[in-house]
Amino acid sequence: MEIFQKIGETAKGLGGKAREVTRRSGEFLEATKLKFDLSRLEKEMEANCLSLGELVYRRFKGEAGLDGEIDRLLSATRKVEGDMQAVQEQIDRLQPKPPVCPQCKLELPVGGRFCSYCGAQVVKDDAAE
Repeated sequence: MEIFQKIGETAKGLGGKAREVTRRSGEFLEATKLKFDLSRLEKEMEANCLSLGELVYRRFKGEAGLDGEIDRLLSATRKVEGDMQAVQEQIDRLQPKPPVCPQCKLELPVGGRFCSYCGAQVVKDDAAE
């Protein structure tokens, strides 16, 4: 009977780990989709900037009637900028940046309290405060 209890406890532990792996996989997949969206928005931004440059140059050369198109493209570009920022914020929430040492500026492993390179304390010890 005892062996069945141990098997049951092990299975419960594995179930929790499986849920964590599933959650992390879902977050990774979502972050990948968001990065694809960000890439698409960056290409749209680049195309808008090229078009704006062409329109401004044409206006500089004396072509009339371009102000409305320039204003429309500027508005569209501002919207794309806002969309890019929103997508980047979503990515940052799903994949937070690792902590950085305040002294030597090296990236540290998540959960580290001291820099492994220079020894500086990175996270203040809550018990000491």
